[in-house]
Amino acid sequence: MKNRFSLPVGTSIAAILIATSMGVSNGAEPGPNPTNPGLVPGTGQINPGFEPHPWSQSNQAENIPTPDEARSALMTPVSRQPSTGDASAATTGTSTQGTPGAPGSADAASEPPPSGPIGSFGQTIPAKFSKRNDLLDHIPTMALPLPLSDEQRKQIYDAVMADKSQPVAGADELKPSSELSPDQALGGMHPLPESVRSIDGVSRLYYVKAKGKVFLVEPATRTVVGQITS
Repeated sequence: MKNRFSLPVGTSIAAILIATSMGVSNGAEPGPNPTNPGLVPGTGQINPGFEPHPWSQSNQAENIPTPDEARSALMTPVSRQPSTGDASAATTGTSTQGTPGAPGSADAASEPPPSGPIGSFGQTIPAKFSKRNDLLDHIPTMALPLPLSDEQRKQIYDAVMADKSQPVAGADELKPSSELSPDQALGGMHPLPESVRSIDGVSRLYYVKAKGKVFLVEPATRTVVGQITS
Protein backbone atom coordinates (compact mmCIF):
# COMPACT_ATOMS: atom_id res chain seq x y z
CA MET A 1 0.00 0.00 0.00
CA LYS A 2 1.26 3.46 -0.88
CA ASN A 3 2.21 5.62 2.14
CA ARG A 4 0.46 8.92 1.36
CA PHE A 5 1.99 10.65 4.43
CA SER A 6 5.65 10.09 3.59
CA LEU A 7 6.11 13.28 1.56
CA PRO A 8 4.30 15.78 3.84
CA VAL A 9 6.03 14.46 7.00
CA GLY A 10 9.47 14.63 5.39
CA THR A 11 8.78 18.12 4.11
CA SER A 12 7.65 19.36 7.54
CA ILE A 13 10.79 18.05 9.27
CA ALA A 14 13.02 19.67 6.69
CA ALA A 15 11.18 22.98 7.04
CA ILE A 16 11.55 22.93 10.85
CA LEU A 17 15.27 22.21 10.63
CA ILE A 18 15.81 25.05 8.13
CA ALA A 19 13.80 27.51 10.19
CA THR A 20 15.61 26.58 13.40
CA SER A 21 19.05 26.89 11.82
CA MET A 22 18.14 30.38 10.53
CA GLY A 23 17.03 31.48 13.96
CA VAL A 24 13.52 32.43 12.84
CA SER A 25 11.55 29.74 14.61
CA ASN A 26 8.72 31.25 16.70
CA GLY A 27 9.70 34.75 15.54
CA ALA A 28 13.13 34.68 17.25
CA GLU A 29 15.74 37.06 15.90
CA PRO A 30 18.94 35.51 14.59
CA GLY A 31 21.69 35.79 17.22
CA PRO A 32 25.46 35.55 17.11
CA ASN A 33 27.02 32.13 17.33
CA PRO A 34 28.12 31.52 20.96
CA THR A 35 31.87 31.48 21.55
CA ASN A 36 33.16 28.12 22.64
CA PRO A 37 33.99 28.54 26.36
CA GLY A 38 37.02 26.36 25.83
CA LEU A 39 38.58 28.79 23.37
CA VAL A 40 40.50 31.96 24.24
CA PRO A 41 39.56 34.42 21.47
CA GLY A 42 42.39 36.07 19.58
CA THR A 43 45.04 33.57 20.57
CA GLY A 44 43.62 30.25 19.49
CA GLN A 45 44.55 28.82 22.91
CA ILE A 46 42.37 26.01 24.11
CA ASN A 47 41.04 26.70 27.59
CA PRO A 48 39.57 23.59 29.24
CA GLY A 49 37.50 25.77 31.59
CA PHE A 50 39.29 24.77 34.81
CA GLU A 51 42.62 25.35 36.47
CA PRO A 52 45.33 23.06 35.06
CA HIS A 53 46.33 20.21 37.30
CA PRO A 54 49.98 19.54 38.10
CA TRP A 55 51.63 16.68 36.26
CA SER A 56 50.76 13.36 37.74
CA GLN A 57 53.65 11.81 39.63
CA SER A 58 53.78 8.63 41.60
CA ASN A 59 54.49 9.11 45.29
CA GLN A 60 57.02 6.31 44.84
CA ALA A 61 59.30 8.55 42.75
CA GLU A 62 61.01 9.79 45.90
CA ASN A 63 61.64 6.24 47.09
CA ILE A 64 64.17 5.33 44.39
CA PRO A 65 67.10 3.59 46.12
CA THR A 66 70.59 5.04 45.99
CA PRO A 67 73.17 3.31 43.76
CA ASP A 68 74.77 1.73 46.83
CA GLU A 69 71.42 0.43 48.10
CA ALA A 70 70.58 -0.91 44.64
CA ARG A 71 73.89 -2.74 44.31
CA SER A 72 73.64 -4.16 47.82
CA ALA A 73 70.21 -5.59 47.03
CA LEU A 74 71.27 -6.94 43.64
CA MET A 75 74.29 -8.72 45.09
CA THR A 76 72.41 -10.16 48.07
CA PRO A 77 72.44 -13.99 47.97
CA VAL A 78 69.05 -15.56 47.28
CA SER A 79 67.75 -19.09 47.32
CA ARG A 80 67.94 -20.97 44.04
CA GLN A 81 65.65 -23.74 45.28
CA PRO A 82 61.86 -23.49 44.88
CA SER A 83 59.91 -22.91 48.05
CA THR A 84 57.59 -25.56 49.46
CA GLY A 85 55.41 -22.82 50.89
CA ASP A 86 55.96 -23.70 54.55
CA ALA A 87 59.06 -21.58 55.25
CA SER A 88 58.94 -18.15 56.79
CA ALA A 89 59.12 -15.36 54.21
CA ALA A 90 59.41 -12.43 56.58
CA THR A 91 63.11 -11.84 56.01
CA THR A 92 63.60 -13.21 52.51
CA GLY A 93 66.42 -11.47 50.70
CA THR A 94 67.80 -9.60 53.70
CA SER A 95 70.95 -11.66 54.11
CA THR A 96 74.18 -9.84 53.25
CA GLN A 97 76.54 -12.80 53.40
CA GLY A 98 78.07 -14.45 50.39
CA THR A 99 80.54 -13.78 47.63
CA PRO A 100 79.52 -11.03 45.20
CA GLY A 101 79.13 -12.22 41.67
CA ALA A 102 76.25 -12.66 39.30
CA PRO A 103 72.90 -11.42 40.61
CA GLY A 104 71.59 -13.76 43.27
CA SER A 105 74.65 -16.00 43.21
CA ALA A 106 75.79 -17.50 46.49
CA ASP A 107 77.88 -20.29 47.93
CA ALA A 108 75.96 -23.25 49.30
CA ALA A 109 76.90 -22.26 52.86
CA SER A 110 75.62 -18.69 52.49
CA GLU A 111 72.57 -19.31 50.31
CA PRO A 112 69.42 -18.61 52.38
CA PRO A 113 66.82 -21.38 52.70
CA PRO A 114 63.82 -21.45 50.34
CA SER A 115 60.98 -19.18 51.44
CA GLY A 116 57.97 -17.35 50.10
CA PRO A 117 54.94 -18.71 48.23
CA ILE A 118 55.10 -22.28 47.05
CA GLY A 119 57.14 -22.75 43.88
CA SER A 120 58.89 -19.37 44.11
CA PHE A 121 62.63 -18.90 44.52
CA GLY A 122 64.89 -15.92 45.24
CA GLN A 123 64.36 -13.81 42.13
CA THR A 124 60.65 -14.62 41.66
CA ILE A 125 59.36 -14.09 45.20
CA PRO A 126 56.70 -11.32 45.16
CA ALA A 127 57.95 -8.01 46.54
CA LYS A 128 55.61 -8.13 49.54
CA PHE A 129 57.47 -11.23 50.73
CA SER A 130 60.98 -10.06 49.85
CA LYS A 131 62.67 -6.84 50.97
CA ARG A 132 65.34 -7.42 48.34
CA ASN A 133 62.89 -7.76 45.46
CA ASP A 134 60.79 -4.87 46.75
CA LEU A 135 63.83 -2.58 46.68
CA LEU A 136 64.82 -3.74 43.19
CA ASP A 137 61.28 -3.08 41.97
CA HIS A 138 61.73 0.61 42.83
CA ILE A 139 64.81 0.99 40.62
CA PRO A 140 64.32 2.35 37.08
CA THR A 141 65.37 -0.22 34.49
CA MET A 142 68.21 1.94 33.19
CA ALA A 143 69.50 2.45 36.74
CA LEU A 144 69.85 -1.25 37.61
CA PRO A 145 73.47 -1.73 38.70
CA LEU A 146 75.89 -3.86 36.75
CA PRO A 147 76.68 -7.19 38.44
CA LEU A 148 80.33 -6.41 39.05
CA SER A 149 82.29 -7.74 42.01
CA ASP A 150 84.18 -5.42 44.35
CA GLU A 151 87.44 -6.50 42.70
CA GLN A 152 86.15 -5.75 39.20
CA ARG A 153 84.84 -2.36 40.26
CA LYS A 154 88.23 -1.49 41.78
CA GLN A 155 90.02 -2.56 38.61
CA ILE A 156 87.81 -0.31 36.49
CA TYR A 157 88.08 2.63 38.88
CA ASP A 158 91.88 2.42 39.10
CA ALA A 159 92.27 2.04 35.33
CA VAL A 160 90.05 5.03 34.56
CA MET A 161 91.63 7.26 37.20
CA ALA A 162 95.08 6.39 35.85
CA ASP A 163 93.97 7.56 32.41
CA LYS A 164 95.02 11.08 31.41
CA SER A 165 91.49 12.27 30.65
CA GLN A 166 90.14 15.11 32.77
CA PRO A 167 86.94 15.20 34.85
CA VAL A 168 83.99 16.44 32.82
CA ALA A 169 82.14 19.64 33.68
CA GLY A 170 78.84 18.87 35.38
CA ALA A 171 79.62 15.17 35.74
CA ASP A 172 79.18 15.32 39.52
CA GLU A 173 75.45 15.74 38.93
CA LEU A 174 75.16 12.54 36.91
CA LYS A 175 73.68 9.34 38.27
CA PRO A 176 72.57 5.98 36.87
CA SER A 177 69.93 6.47 34.13
CA SER A 178 71.12 10.07 33.47
CA GLU A 179 71.64 11.09 29.85
CA LEU A 180 74.83 12.91 28.98
CA SER A 181 74.55 16.31 27.40
CA PRO A 182 75.98 16.64 23.89
CA ASP A 183 78.98 18.53 25.29
CA GLN A 184 79.64 15.84 27.91
CA ALA A 185 79.38 13.09 25.31
CA LEU A 186 81.62 14.82 22.77
CA GLY A 187 84.24 16.08 25.19
CA GLY A 188 84.27 13.61 28.04
CA MET A 189 83.07 10.17 26.92
CA HIS A 190 85.93 7.73 26.28
CA PRO A 191 86.27 3.97 25.68
CA LEU A 192 87.26 2.00 28.76
CA PRO A 193 90.99 1.31 29.07
CA GLU A 194 92.12 -1.81 27.27
CA SER A 195 93.15 -3.46 30.54
CA VAL A 196 89.54 -3.79 31.78
CA ARG A 197 87.59 -4.38 28.57
CA SER A 198 87.77 -8.14 29.11
CA ILE A 199 85.53 -7.87 32.18
CA ASP A 200 82.14 -9.40 31.40
CA GLY A 201 79.44 -6.87 30.59
CA VAL A 202 81.62 -3.78 30.13
CA SER A 203 83.51 -4.33 26.87
CA ARG A 204 81.11 -2.13 24.86
CA LEU A 205 80.84 0.60 27.50
CA TYR A 206 82.50 4.00 27.64
CA TYR A 207 83.28 6.06 30.71
CA VAL A 208 82.94 9.61 31.95
CA LYS A 209 85.21 10.75 34.73
CA ALA A 210 84.11 12.94 37.64
CA LYS A 211 85.90 13.92 40.81
CA GLY A 212 86.13 10.68 42.78
CA LYS A 213 83.60 8.92 40.53
CA VAL A 214 83.57 6.89 37.36
CA PHE A 215 80.37 6.68 35.34
CA LEU A 216 79.94 3.82 32.89
CA VAL A 217 78.02 4.89 29.80
CA GLU A 218 76.12 3.11 27.04
CA PRO A 219 77.52 5.06 24.06
CA ALA A 220 74.60 4.43 21.69
CA THR A 221 72.18 6.26 23.99
CA ARG A 222 74.64 8.39 26.04
CA THR A 223 73.00 6.91 29.14
CA VAL A 224 74.79 6.28 32.42
CA VAL A 225 74.42 2.60 33.32
CA GLY A 226 76.86 2.34 36.21
CA GLN A 227 78.57 4.37 38.90
CA ILE A 228 81.79 3.49 40.71
CA THR A 229 83.18 5.55 43.56
CA SER A 230 86.44 5.34 45.45
